Amino acid sequence: MTPVPRMALAATIIPTLAFSTSIAAQAPPPDTVFRDCLSCPEMVVVPAGTFIMGSPESEAGRLRAVYDEDGTAIRWTTIDEVELEVEPGQRLVVVEGPQRYVTFESPFAVGVYEVTFDEWDACARAGGCGGVIPDHEGWGRGRRPVINVNWDEAQAYVRWLSDETGHEYRLLSEAEWEYVARAGTETARYWVESPSGQCRYANGADAVALASNPEWRTAACSDGHLGTSPVGSYEPNAIGLYDVMGNVWDWTRDCWNERYSGGPVDGSAWESGDCSTRVQRGGGWANEPEALRSANRSRVPVGERYETAGFRIARNLARVR
Repeated sequence: MTPVPRMALAATIIPTLAFSTSIAAQAPPPDTVFRDCLSCPEMVVVPAGTFIMGSPESEAGRLRAVYDEDGTAIRWTTIDEVELEVEPGQRLVVVEGPQRYVTFESPFAVGVYEVTFDEWDACARAGGCGGVIPDHEGWGRGRRPVINVNWDEAQAYVRWLSDETGHEYRLLSEAEWEYVARAGTETARYWVESPSGQCRYANGADAVALASNPEWRTAACSDGHLGTSPVGSYEPNAIGLYDVMGNVWDWTRDCWNERYSGGPVDGSAWESGDCSTRVQRGGGWANEPEALRSANRSRVPVGERYETAGFRIARNLARVR
């Protein structure tokens, strides 16, 4: 494992040998930043802790959905002034609740950035990831987040990375994602309650997008990007993660469940429910400000690929080899 020097994050960097020999006894300190190989994503250690998952009733933009008699969501909105009509036999559901406490007993590591094209292409060149070369939509590869990969392909990447390094890499659970996105905050966004300041922290729909898409709802600012931006182009949250909100949606491990009632409270993935669809988090470059919130969630069929979706990874802090 190669320690990574950083300037933007006040990280604790410890020698490779010290990390390797002590990790079985105790986890490295929070904020420790490392990379397990030259082509591996940069990771940061996240401390154990407890947080409140979901949005309060008072939060502007809470995601609502109308479900039909068969349990299929047929209408969605995060825009408060949009009325969702509910016909007999249908249900109106706020899918960001009920709020509950979730506790992580152990620290874990999470990607400082979303997985990039460079990192994905290293997997494909080495014979992993099914050899898939995703389309970059003309925005470029390199340090931009990989897009147009489905859930199974994201799973193939973390399996390859685990085999290459001997450490257990995986997609984040939905609870892990919200825990690291909030970074100790309880506001709608990790930078502030309202969308104000979006262009400092997130690549979402803004004045640049409005010029090409006059029907879009956008933030009243301009970040200079239409489409994805190179990872790390915006300010990080309090634990040093970049692009947690915006740029691309992140696949998680969780099967879709319309409410949190009955779900795990230990931070693990919810692996029952509608597993033909999985949860995505974080919003993307084309989303309105109401969607760029720590509690917002989306359901996507596992085989679908989008130019607005990629993924971030986690790693367990127990030795495999």
